[in-house]
Amino acid sequence: MHSMNKNNRLFILFRVLFNCRFYYPIYLVMFLDFGLTISEFATLNLVWAISIILLEVPSGALADQLGRKKLVVISAILMVAEIGILLITPVGSGIVFWMFFINRILSGAAEAAASGADEALAYDSIPIKSRENTWKRTMKNVMIMMSVGFVISSIIGALVYSEEFINGLVSMIGLDITFSKEQTLKFPLFLNFITSIGVLIVALKFEEQHIPKNQKKLHAVKESFSGTLSAGRWILNTPSATVLILIGLFYDSIVRVFYTVLSNVYRVLKIPEWSWGFVGAVASIVGIGVAITCEKMANKFTPTVNFGVVTLLTFLGCLALSAAIPGWGILLLLPMFTSMRFLQYFLSHYLNKVTPSEQRATVLSFKGLTMNLAFGILTQIFGILTAQIYLSGKFDSMIDPELESFKYCLKWWPLYFIVGCLCLHLFIRIKYRRSLTQIIK
Repeated sequence: MHSMNKNNRLFILFRVLFNCRFYYPIYLVMFLDFGLTISEFATLNLVWAISIILLEVPSGALADQLGRKKLVVISAILMVAEIGILLITPVGSGIVFWMFFINRILSGAAEAAASGADEALAYDSIPIKSRENTWKRTMKNVMIMMSVGFVISSIIGALVYSEEFINGLVSMIGLDITFSKEQTLKFPLFLNFITSIGVLIVALKFEEQHIPKNQKKLHAVKESFSGTLSAGRWILNTPSATVLILIGLFYDSIVRVFYTVLSNVYRVLKIPEWSWGFVGAVASIVGIGVAITCEKMANKFTPTVNFGVVTLLTFLGCLALSAAIPGWGILLLLPMFTSMRFLQYFLSHYLNKVTPSEQRATVLSFKGLTMNLAFGILTQIFGILTAQIYLSGKFDSMIDPELESFKYCLKWWPLYFIVGCLCLHLFIRIKYRRSLTQIIK
């Protein structure tokens, strides 16, 4: 950490505070307890994805045109607003859906504004001679600190959400106070509001290394879309960038859908709700070891080997989901938990390496756009298939037909992954007639 400059240290802190949210272990349940239905939750998830897709690349291009720090500060302000609006939302009221609708748009805008800009701020502040090695250490430290952050936020978030835990704690202290579920429901949000203020403070401390063009804002917006098209052409004409983004959108979409449906996976595996935060914490602790391993692998092995590890881990995770063994089957999901961390590290390392500085924020945002688009499409496909199985009446005789339909659809994950991998591999070999290592290097 001491060998890093100010921007790199701030980047690590920004990523931790921005991403480690106290409500993640009870994400779906929180929506439902506010008074929303599962179908409304799915709609809001789609709104969030569309917001990011529409704003991702323009925000990255604006970061290159107007300055990366401005976009990061805007992202922090939006985070404060997105959490704040949930704190003032009355539980069970008729306006809950629309308050969450606004929250999802603000959240998507915050993600889009931060995506690419924060990473470009940190990467471009490193001297060119030591850039590659320093960035490897930076990403390793990001992963370690985020793992620690997720351990803390997962455990605390799940516990303060629990009405029984809070009232038991208050009783043990000797206070004559009883909290209702409507009150404890917002405790994780209160904690996240505090961290959002921390995100804003960190964002204001960044130093701009990139010199934006001095021009009117309207012209800058036009230039941003021109920059977006330029970045798109550059990606299509640069085999290494094209291949990396294709790899990212395929693997990332699978793993993110896994995280999205994780609460239902826990139910299929018969994992009690109170322990969900601890399961996430264990996965984060494993992530610390993954972070250290990633840096060593990037130094020692080729891109083919490194992404081969991602492929193996993701496939094992898909097999574990299809088997859905109650109880100890949760241990079989560890490969899927770790595959995302390997993927994020290798994508960041190789894509930054092949991207010119003046287009870095735009290209990184383009990466985010494609991955969110793929995630949104795959989420909808999986949701439609699950609904069709449920409506077919195939499991009407079961105690929970909806959960059984969900479990049935999980069995197809390994086949989808195998077909997708083969198509991706054949495309790369036929189009470029080179190995992955030769293309990226």
